[in-house]
Amino acid sequence: MGSYCELYINGCEVFSSKSYVVPEVMTLFRESDKVVHKNIVTEDDDEYEQTVVEYKALATNVTQRLDIMGFSLKKVMDDFESIRANKILELSEYVAEEPEDYWKEELALYEENSFESYLDAFKTITSSGTHPVYYLQENPNSSKLIQSILSDYNEDFYWAFPCSDIRCFCRALLEIAPQDSFVKQDISALVYSGYYEIDENVCKEALNELTFSYPSNSKIIILTEGITDKEVIEQSLKLLYPHLYEYYSFMDFSFLPPGGAGNLVNLLKSFSGAGITNKVLALFDNDTAAFSAVESLRTIHLPDNIKILHYPDIDLAKKYPTIGPNDTSFQDINGSACSIELYFGEDILKESGALTPVQWKSLDNRINKYQGEIQNKDKLKQKFMGKLKKCQESPSLINPTEWKDVDVILKRIFSATHV
Repeated sequence: MGSYCELYINGCEVFSSKSYVVPEVMTLFRESDKVVHKNIVTEDDDEYEQTVVEYKALATNVTQRLDIMGFSLKKVMDDFESIRANKILELSEYVAEEPEDYWKEELALYEENSFESYLDAFKTITSSGTHPVYYLQENPNSSKLIQSILSDYNEDFYWAFPCSDIRCFCRALLEIAPQDSFVKQDISALVYSGYYEIDENVCKEALNELTFSYPSNSKIIILTEGITDKEVIEQSLKLLYPHLYEYYSFMDFSFLPPGGAGNLVNLLKSFSGAGITNKVLALFDNDTAAFSAVESLRTIHLPDNIKILHYPDIDLAKKYPTIGPNDTSFQDINGSACSIELYFGEDILKESGALTPVQWKSLDNRINKYQGEIQNKDKLKQKFMGKLKKCQESPSLINPTEWKDVDVILKRIFSATHV
């Protein structure tokens, strides 16, 4: 018979594979999700201890992971409609050649059931508490769609769901699963049978198999203007979204010349001609120098896998203290003076109750705007890194209000790969 591993969503087995894990399924997890524990099993009035080896993550975390890999709800819906249309065309040709009831019924199934119909059916099955193998026995009057989903003969799709990738199927299931439920890949039987060792990095090995096959399987590369940006964003991501941290790779600036928008533009030009297939996010400051530098890229065709982002506008910057040649005033500095330091939080930016001011510098002739620069950058970075270290040591100290502006940067990064 062989040994199988099973994928569970909200306690319901939704997929299994024989002898080995499916690498695409393992992209839902990271090695840090691996759990080894003991279970007491009762069988024929006997009790024995069983070692369980599984990868386990919260549904909400797996949903976010799929979104940043490009399997957003919109992508899944578009994929469903495309594959469904092709299936309807294929079945229509079969009916025209051989007008048998079997082909007619299958054609009607795909013509009559929408994306929402499948979600409703998935919810009915997964929330029933009955294993899918026995569901039809206990519910013989189930809809034709549910019968098709759980029938043995359906080999084209997972649970008869039209899709091009199993992760689309998983994302659809997660749309109806409680977000505080768990997604589990149980590999216990494969370990018992000797296909894997108990301490083997199964997830990491599976991901390595996929690295060169398709960009959604590789880490998303993040480029920033300099080392401070890299340190702040990378460590904040690890602190606030640890379940997403390993899906990104940050450029090491230790061997590069000093940063800045101009250097990031040059780096992008190099990347665009290097044939890199990873998704690349180039993250620029929200200031005049950055917008001016990006303007110089308008004549260059960047590959579709490279995206240019700026730090988002924030409320704090709408009325911020600035120092000009002749006076001090409060101005909206979004788009002209928001470097990474402006996102450290008011608790860092304030000294004796007053915000650290921005000093206006030179006029940029390309976009006809002045560039602003916040004062005391080194001191602000030192204070922020101190806050970061305390929160890393004691996560209970994380105050969402103090991290909200860094968080908007992270959320912009996450949304950049949604389709």
